[in-house]
Amino acid sequence: MTFALLALVALTPQGGFELKDGDRVALIGNTYAERDLPHSALEIRLTARYKDRNLQFRNLGWSGDTVWCDARAGFGKAQDGFNHLAKHVAELRPTTIFLAYGMNESFEGEKGLARFLEGLDRLLDMLEASRGRIVMISPVRHEDLGRPLPDPSAHNKDLRLYIDAMAKVAAKRGHAFVDLFELLGPGTKEEPLTENGIHLNGRGYRKAAAAIEKALGLAPPAWHVEIDSLGQSNTGGTALSEIAASTSSIRFTALDGTLPLDEERILKVTSLNAGLYTLKIDGQAVVSGTESQWRSGLPVTRGPAHEQAAKLRETTAAKNFQYFNRWRPQNETYIFGFRKKEQGHLAPEIPQFDPIIEKMEAEIAKLRVPVAHTFALEREK
Repeated sequence: MTFALLALVALTPQGGFELKDGDRVALIGNTYAERDLPHSALEIRLTARYKDRNLQFRNLGWSGDTVWCDARAGFGKAQDGFNHLAKHVAELRPTTIFLAYGMNESFEGEKGLARFLEGLDRLLDMLEASRGRIVMISPVRHEDLGRPLPDPSAHNKDLRLYIDAMAKVAAKRGHAFVDLFELLGPGTKEEPLTENGIHLNGRGYRKAAAAIEKALGLAPPAWHVEIDSLGQSNTGGTALSEIAASTSSIRFTALDGTLPLDEERILKVTSLNAGLYTLKIDGQAVVSGTESQWRSGLPVTRGPAHEQAAKLRETTAAKNFQYFNRWRPQNETYIFGFRKKEQGHLAPEIPQFDPIIEKMEAEIAKLRVPVAHTFALEREK
């Protein structure tokens, strides 16, 4: 963790990591990056956090890739894959790059470390030419899911070797470094973070995104409301207005700071008469409990705001799928490669994805902004 903390010093003197209006963010890496497409976990967290800013996110992940970009080469050589990535980076002109490599290379063990670092330096030289800030993300821990899957002990030692070396490179070059091996840690048998030990599942991607934010000094979203029968309130993450309170009902309007993602949201209501009370948000029944349960606090896990957040996730993932089709068409070899004589006439159709993506980004711009909702807690019996 030492190098991770040192590498972040450059981002923290002026208040920490921040994305500004108009920033272009690229996620570049191996399977970790590409398999995030249906989750878009980090993008969604940053989109919700900076709800007042227009940010562009582009996923340039490629499954099985290494720092040498050999997986991107198609039917060519590793240099072709490197040029392929360099071309897209030059076109995107990212202001922030999240770079995730090291898992595939780590299977070479100590003997492959020197070559990995050579490729990493070459890759960083190319990316630094974009003048965007770079956040290096380490591989995750190889999770032990039991037999018949392999015992990950030896591989985790190799991963630690590669990660420590990556941290030194980040510190030397002045880049932020996020040690997901340590920050994410292992999952549990009941709630694993991976599908097979090394590829994250949905839970793993969400936790990894939260860990990256934490490493960058971004405080996790928090939401809580405590209110009594006199209308006196204590809140966090939301602003209340139009409060009407008594010992048998509470009503208020809440405008949240951010959409609900994975944080726990607790509503406490004190000084209620005995009975069973149901919370409705915009008329939708959400949760019921006794006066003692409300006094202790009950979680708010669904409602219109959660539905809006779900729509944001859905639209973001759909946008990223369309961008995937834009920059990596499935029949790329026939359109742009050595067989383009067969379907090269389709090349002019590829830019037609752009207006589709722009339309989705306009929808995301609306969805990322919380709207006010009416909370009504009323006695049932």
